[in-house]
Parts: sequence; structure tokens; C-alpha cells
Amino acid sequence: MASLSTSEFNSTAEAVDGLTAALSSGIEAQDTEIDEPEEITQLAEKATDQVIDKTAPDDRLHSVTCNSFDSPELALPPALLKGLYEINFVRPSKIQAASLPKIWAGRNLLAQSHNGTGKTACFVLGMLKVVSSEKVPQALCIGPTRELAKQISEDVLRMGKYLLIEAGLSVKTVLREERYERGDSITDQIIIGTPGKIWTLLQMRVCDPTGIRMFVLDEADEMLALGGLGDMSKRIRQKLPKQVQTLFFSATWTDSVIKFAKALAALSTNDWSQIEVKREYIFNDQVRQMYYVCKGKKEKEERIADILSTVTVGQCIIFVHTREAVETLGNMLKTNGHSVSMLHGRMEEANRDKVLLDFRGGASRFLITTNVLSRGIDVPAVTLVINYDMPVKKGGVYDPETYLHRVGRTGRFGKKGAALSMIHDAKELQVLKSIEKYFQREGLIQEIPQDTDPEEFERLLTA
Repeated sequence: MASLSTSEFNSTAEAVDGLTAALSSGIEAQDTEIDEPEEITQLAEKATDQVIDKTAPDDRLHSVTCNSFDSPELALPPALLKGLYEINFVRPSKIQAASLPKIWAGRNLLAQSHNGTGKTACFVLGMLKVVSSEKVPQALCIGPTRELAKQISEDVLRMGKYLLIEAGLSVKTVLREERYERGDSITDQIIIGTPGKIWTLLQMRVCDPTGIRMFVLDEADEMLALGGLGDMSKRIRQKLPKQVQTLFFSATWTDSVIKFAKALAALSTNDWSQIEVKREYIFNDQVRQMYYVCKGKKEKEERIADILSTVTVGQCIIFVHTREAVETLGNMLKTNGHSVSMLHGRMEEANRDKVLLDFRGGASRFLITTNVLSRGIDVPAVTLVINYDMPVKKGGVYDPETYLHRVGRTGRFGKKGAALSMIHDAKELQVLKSIEKYFQREGLIQEIPQDTDPEEFERLLTA
């Protein structure tokens, strides 16, 4: 069955319905079991990361940095330092060293920073600095998903473990399922949530904005990708005092993000500083990266069965998003006569080891797995990786790091490889395009045209 091109797919009713559903839901988490890649608990800063201070050269804070958390310039309270040292925060990362002096000086901050650079600590420490024991909201942080909001709250509790108790501070994570009545009042000093819920509480006057001193936007580019969240974020900012300190973080710096940042800057009376962390990503040129647009999930099932029947590859790893999808797709392919292994995080470790051992030994050609296998597994005979589901974090936010690790399962040891992403709706296509933007490599992933015949498909996927 032929696929639609990207432009044709974007005009279909299914694409519009899929995008509308994504925007209205805020990409909330599904009640399915998802295997996340192994959690990175330590700083993933790279030696090649370069911090560019875009503040005016004659600004007194240009290129000012701090080399330690206990520096006199920061003057962190002992209780806060104790919490940082307990979680092995030994020295500031590059973005922390560059941004903390500006945050401490009361500057608004525009920061472009990738995952793993330590950006969260910048605004978490900033929020912990500005709040007092007064029982009113004083620091407000918004992010695109409830999962991110929960993660930020956990980071505040970890870093501020001792300070929160000593100073009588509390953190409120505002989740969609919580219910408030008019007349209720939030008295926590630090408020974290998604734009929609925060806006509702501001409208209900449950959250009083008059005492807020710091406003944080994390993953601003993702909020723009989710449509209405960008406009809602601007409306929230309009409710806050003009002198509020604003910290704006984005992984990408596209024209729409710049326009968004400028709109927020126009609402502020404070000076702005700008920092960029430039990261060089090493893509394996031995791996050809492609995508193919299907007309819905049903055609995707048909196409992958056709592809695996047609393409002669050494071995292939197929990545899906959930544990249930591993078994559903695996059983379907087995029914079609394919030799398939299945691996996910719910399996006992001994069984997982055996599956990997058998796959490495060539007992099966195809391995269907979740993100549990996206990092650090080398199987030399793998020549094709298929993203049956695009990699997303909890909550549906695109996951570029996992994409990079998935694609890296092929083309190893100097051999050529291919990576195919199978797209079935507008949401998945947006994830793919967001990943390209994140790496500043638009056009990196080439679309396989519609009506590609089996011979051409095999040529493209046989590196």
C-alpha cells in the first residue's frame, strides 16, 4: 500500500484530528507501562559544550562566572549547600557557572541549553534564593507536561532538602487532577505546574500573583510546539508584577522561540541577559536516516510486515514505546512467519539476558524492544534500526537523546547502517521535526517517497 507524502498527510482529516487531540490533551501521560532509558542521575555535560555569553560586551556581568557553589559571590546558605553536597553537586556546570551570577543579580535570563547541562539547577537555586517564609506564592515555574512539573518539584525537594525545613518553605505541584474551589488559597511559596492549570488557578484567584518574584519557563520550545501553551504562558506573565524576574529556558532557538521570548521581554522592566550552550553532536555518517509516513496505525502494521519480508538485512532492532506494544507487534510478526525476539523491562533479568544472548547468536533476525535497550548495547550484525514509535519522554515530549542512542545501535565498528522512523500521525511527525531542530540538523532525516517499490525500499534500507 502506498504512503502519503508529508505535505499530503498534513492536509488529511486524520492529521488535523491527531493534532487537535494532541493540543487539547496537553500530551498527558497514558496509563501504559513505558520503559524509560536508564536514568542519567549525574551531570551529562560534555567536554565539547561551549557556553556563549550573548550579554552586551560592555555589560558588567558579561563573562562573569562562579567556580564553586560556596563562592562568596553566591553566598548560598549552609542549609542549601548541605543539600547540594548530599546529591554530589561538587562544582557548577558550565551553564550554572555562567548563569547563576546573573540570576543572583536579579537579571532576566534567556538560556538555550540542551538536556544534561545542569540547567534545572539554575532556576531551582534561583527560586530557592528569592523566596521567604511568608505564606504566599513567590516563585512560579511552568513546563509543558505534568511529568516535567513533577520532576522539577522533586529536584526542588532534593536540592532544598534542608533549607525548606529550616526556612519554613513549601513546594506545591499543581496537577490536573487536583480540584480547587473559589475561595481556596495556595500558601506555598514555590508553585510548579503546567500553563493550563496555573492559568485556571490565577483566574479563580486561588493563586495570588501579586507576591510572585520569579517566573520560570522550562522547555519553552516544547510549549510552543503544543500550540496554545505559548499564548497561555504569555497571559500568565501578564498577570504577574511587571518587575518579576523571568528565567526562560529552551532547547532550541528557532524564530518562533525568539519571537516568544521577545514578547515576554516586552512585558518586563528588568534587564535581560542571554546565554547559549552550544553542543556538538557527533552523528555517525555511516547511518542513513529516513522516515516513512503511513496513513494511520493499521497501515503502519501492514507496512512493517511488508518491509521485513522484503528487505534482506543482517539483523534489525525495532523500537516501540510501551511494553504492551512489544508483545502486540511481536505476536503479529510471529503470526506472519518472522523470527522475532522480544525484550522489555518487565521481564526477569535472566530472561532478558537470554533474549540478548540468543539475538547476538543469530537465533532471530528481529528484536522488538523498548527504550530499555536504547543505550550501550552493541550487536555487530545489526544493520537496520526501526523506530516503530518515535521516542518521547513521559508526557509525550520529544526525546532527542534517546533517538540518538537508538540510531546508534547500528553502523557500529565502521560498518554501514540504516535507521527508519515510521510515522502514522501529525503528532509523530512533529516529534521527528522537533528532534531535527533540537540537533540543528533540519533535513537530516530524509523522507522515503510515496509509492516506493519493494526493490527501491530494499536499496534504501540496505546500507
